[in-house]
Amino acid sequence: MVLQNGLRAVASAAALLVLASSASAADKVKVAIIGGTSDAGIYIAQAKGWFKEAGLDVETIRMDSGARMIGPLSTGDIDVGTGVISAGLYNAVLRGIKVKVVASKGRNVLGQSFQSIVVRKDLIDSGKVKSVADLVGKKFALTGPGAVDNATLDEAMQKAGKSIKDVNTAYLGIPAQLAAYQNKGIDASVLPEPFKTQAIAKDLVRELMPVAEVRNNMDVGSIMFSDAFMTKRKDVAQKFMNTYIRGVRYYNSAIAEGKLKGKTSADVIAILAQYSTLKDKKLLATITPTFMDPDGNFNIRSVEMDLAFSKKIGMVKGKIEVAQILDRSFVETAIKTLGPYKREQ
Repeated sequence: MVLQNGLRAVASAAALLVLASSASAADKVKVAIIGGTSDAGIYIAQAKGWFKEAGLDVETIRMDSGARMIGPLSTGDIDVGTGVISAGLYNAVLRGIKVKVVASKGRNVLGQSFQSIVVRKDLIDSGKVKSVADLVGKKFALTGPGAVDNATLDEAMQKAGKSIKDVNTAYLGIPAQLAAYQNKGIDASVLPEPFKTQAIAKDLVRELMPVAEVRNNMDVGSIMFSDAFMTKRKDVAQKFMNTYIRGVRYYNSAIAEGKLKGKTSADVIAILAQYSTLKDKKLLATITPTFMDPDGNFNIRSVEMDLAFSKKIGMVKGKIEVAQILDRSFVETAIKTLGPYKREQ
C-alpha cells in the first residue's frame, strides 16, 4: 500500500512537471529591427508582456537596414523583418523566394513626417546648401540599392529639375550615418526618427525637407514574414500579428496634434526610451511620431510608385507587381480577432 501510494505520488509529480514544462515553453520568434521609433508596436507588445501572454518568446536582432533583412528572411534565419520594401525584396521573389510583406509599419504624412532629408549642419550654416537643388554633386547616403530612400531622393531632385543621377550616392546603414556626419564623410541623407532628432540634437545635421513634402502618404516601413514562419508556423505567425497590431493601436493612442502627447504618451515614451536607440525621454517627447495605420493597411499607390522607380533605374528586372509580395491574410485575421480600432480616451 505504501509502495502504491509512493508510485502514485511520483507519477503525479512527473505529470505536474510535464504540464509546467509545456505551459512555460514559449514559441521563439526572431525579429530583425533597426531600432527606430517606427518599431514601437513591437517594443510596446514586448514591454507590456503581451507577446509573453500570447505564448511567444520574441527576440529582437538589430540590423542597419531593411535591405539587409531579405537574406536571413529568405533562409529562415529570422522570422520577421521590419524594414522598407526594397528592390531586393522584389528580386528575391522573382528568384522564387517566398518572403511576404504582411503589414504596413510606417508612413510619412503631412504634419507627421517621421523621415526627413537632412543635411550636414556646416553646409546649411555656410549657405552652401539652401534647397534641394544644392544637393547636386553632394555625397548622399542611401540605406541600400533600390531602398525607398532612392525614390525619395529622385523625386525631390526632380522637383528641382534634376534627378538622382546628379547626386553622388553611397550606401550606408542608418546607425552608421550618424558617425559619418560626425567625421564629414557624408553631406546628406534621409533619416527617420529617432535618428533624425538625435542627429539634430548633436548639431550634426539640419532638416532640409520632410519626406511628406516630397510625397504625401508615402509608405515606408513594413512587417515581413519568412516563408517558413508563414507556412510551417502559421499559428505562431498569427499570434505575432495579433499582438503586434495590439501594440500599434496602443501607440496610436499616444499621438495628439502630431506629437507624443496623447492618452498613452507617457507610457509609450518610457517604452521607446527603453527599447529604441534614443534614451532621452525629453527628446523623445519632441520627435515627430511615425504614422502607423491601426489596422496595418498600406497606401498601395505609394508602394507601386516605388516599384516603378526601381524598374526605371534597372534595380528590378522582370515581370512583377506589388500584389505578388503582399499577404493581407494575417492582418485581416488580426482585425477580426481584435475588433475595430477604438482610440483610448
